This record gives sequence, structure tokens and C-alpha cells, in this order.
Amino acid sequence: MADAPLLSPRGEGHLGGEAVPTSTPRSFSYRLDAGNNLLLGSRRSSASSLFGSRRQSSDSLLGSRRGSVYGSRYGFGSTFVQIDDTGIYLSSLAVTIILSALATLGILLFTVVVTLSIMLGQCQDKPIVLDKPNQCASFALSAEVDNLQNWTLPQDCITNAELYVDSGQYDLDFTLTIDAARTFLRSAVIEDSDGLDMVVLDLDDTMLSSLPLLREHHFGADLFKQEVWDSYVKLATMPSLKPMVSLYKELKALNWTIAVISDRVEGQRNVTIKNLNSAGYKDYILILRSEPISVVEFKTKARLELEQKGFRIWALIGDEWSDLRGQAIGKRVFKLPNSLYYT
Repeated sequence: MADAPLLSPRGEGHLGGEAVPTSTPRSFSYRLDAGNNLLLGSRRSSASSLFGSRRQSSDSLLGSRRGSVYGSRYGFGSTFVQIDDTGIYLSSLAVTIILSALATLGILLFTVVVTLSIMLGQCQDKPIVLDKPNQCASFALSAEVDNLQNWTLPQDCITNAELYVDSGQYDLDFTLTIDAARTFLRSAVIEDSDGLDMVVLDLDDTMLSSLPLLREHHFGADLFKQEVWDSYVKLATMPSLKPMVSLYKELKALNWTIAVISDRVEGQRNVTIKNLNSAGYKDYILILRSEPISVVEFKTKARLELEQKGFRIWALIGDEWSDLRGQAIGKRVFKLPNSLYYT
């Protein structure tokens, strides 16, 4: 009797022609299962890796295309603002920030309006009172109305005088006086044919300005010698006072005769004419002092002589009361501002 194989090709035993199940050792079976699982896991991992790689590549490609399109078309996108094919959208955070800012601004504006209303009401209820009286302003007023005699600008008022000049107040006061004279002279009815209707002008600080020299001497608070003044006149560079130049040219156009009476001395005639002409004044009668008498006496005498020659004096214009006192003062006198020195 031949020996029958213990195992069939399928791993089944045959005993007497019947299949007899056989058992594989556990260790060997475990190795087979592990090997099968390992092989299956490797294939699955490979497939997943391949699928993930393709998906990631696809997403990367899609993102790259979308980014390049929107980046080139719109140029930005952030947490607060999003842009796509359908339009521009604000995030809820951005809307919240904007509404909060508007609310804050509204509260601030309301507070400002209420505060200003309260302040305005308080100002209307209270009378306006100067914090501190200005003694220098009082001094200047008394000097202008000729309440003071032989005065000199106090040292304590140098700053006040500088402020008066540099703030433009002096120019404004000067211009206002010139305008008043203009209004009066325009209304005058004069004889165009004889040329005897006259306006008499002072010279220094009426036609020409001595402010450049006065600044060097604290606006008149520091007295300077006559030699200093004479040297300044000799330069023939005193600037003109523009409002007076304007009035002067208008009067000449209306056929007024202009007399200039100055307490400058006869030895200064040539430099005076040079300075007046360069400043825009021409065609005038210039009378300078030739004898040692007071300014009021000298100017009164000069005006009387003019009247004796047949001139009709309508107005005097000057910056000092000594220019406007005495006899033959015409119908009106116009005092220009000068609270810096007294003559």
C-alpha cells in the first residue's frame, strides 16, 4: 500500500480519500497575515499618497491661478476686506470697527457743541473786563490829544510802542486819518483856474518816515543828539508814507497847490528835495526854517506869508500839534498818529 501525501496542494490532508483539515502553526500563520496586511497597507498608503499628492498639486495649481488673477486685478485682500468675482465685501469685524468709530466721533462732536454753547452763554452773561489796565496805552492817548507837554516815551513803554508799530495799528491809524482828509478835500469847491487853493503839509512822519532811525533808539525812549538826526537826514533815504503819497498825487491831479512847511533848516534843502522827489512827491512849495524861533512861531509865520500872497489854505496835515497850532490854520486840521516823540 502506497503512502498517501500528508498535505494536498491546498494545504488539506487526505486520509483515506477524505479531506482532513490541517492546521498551520500560529507563528507561520501570523507571519502570513502580517505580510498580507503589510502589503495591503503599503498599497493603500501608496494610493493615498498618490491621491493626496495629486490633490495637493491640483489645489496648489488652482490657488496659484486664482491668486495670480485676483492679485493682478484687485491688488489686495485682508481680514477686513475680501474681493472676488462678485464684488468687494467687508467682514463683520470691519463693520463693527467702522460703526464704533462713527459713534465715537458723534459723541465727541456733540460734546464740543454743548461745551461751546455753555461757554458762549457764559460770555454773554458776563461783561467784558480788561485783565490789566494798560498804562502805556493811556500815556499814548494823552500824548495824542496833547494833554502832555515836552514828554519822552517812558522806558517801560518801549515794548508797547514796538507792538503798536509792528502790529500794523500805526499804519491803520495813519491811513484812517488820511482818508478823513481825502473825504473833506474831495468835497471842497475850488477854483481850478487860479491855483491858489492850498493844503499845507508837515514833512517828517507826515510825508517821510523816521521809523528806521527811531527803532535804533527804542522808538524815542532813548534821546539822541541833533547830530544823529542831521546825519540821518543827509542820507536822503527816508522811506515814504504810502497813504500820504496816494493823497498827494490825487490832490495834484485835482489842481491843489501843496505847501510843505518843515522845521528842517535851509542847509538841508538839497537833500530834502532829493528825498522827497525819490519818494514820489513833486511840484510843491518847500519852506524850511531859517531863524531860531519855536516851531509854532515859525510855521504860523510861514502860513501867514502864504495867505498874504493870495493862497487860500483849506487844511493842515501833520503828526505834531506844533504843525497845527497858531494862526492861518485853514478850515480843518488833521492830526496824524505819533506817540513816539514830542516837538
